[in-house]
Amino acid sequence: MLKLSQQDLFLNCQASSKNEAIRQAAEALERGGYVQNGFFAAMQTRENSLSTYLGAGIALPHCAKESIDLVIKTGFQVFQFPQGVSWGKGKVAFIVVAVAAKENEHIQVIAALADLLSDEWKTTLLVQATSKTDFITQFEQP
Repeated sequence: MLKLSQQDLFLNCQASSKNEAIRQAAEALERGGYVQNGFFAAMQTRENSLSTYLGAGIALPHCAKESIDLVIKTGFQVFQFPQGVSWGKGKVAFIVVAVAAKENEHIQVIAALADLLSDEWKTTLLVQATSKTDFITQFEQP
């Protein structure tokens, strides 16, 4: 199970595009000490090669393999977009889990999100959460 801290959770985010959402995530990861400057470009490179939309309203942006040297420490941050963000081709992300991972550690985050991905009702509850405590309780619930 993933443990989510309040400082790594951002509620009521808004973005007019996928790139804007990824920029917000990259900047927050940098402020949080997870990555170095330039991570946004690395996330864009990864997104341009293969969409990070996973399904059930969830996207998992992370950097291209070639740029893992920009990762200071492995971690993730979660962004709630109640109005949704177009992730292209009719896909809309409501929950964006931005990952900074050395090597293939992002796979562990994807695996931990597997239950969430198969439960659209849980995603709906996360999108509707109005406090960080409520969000984290739902997020960490098996």
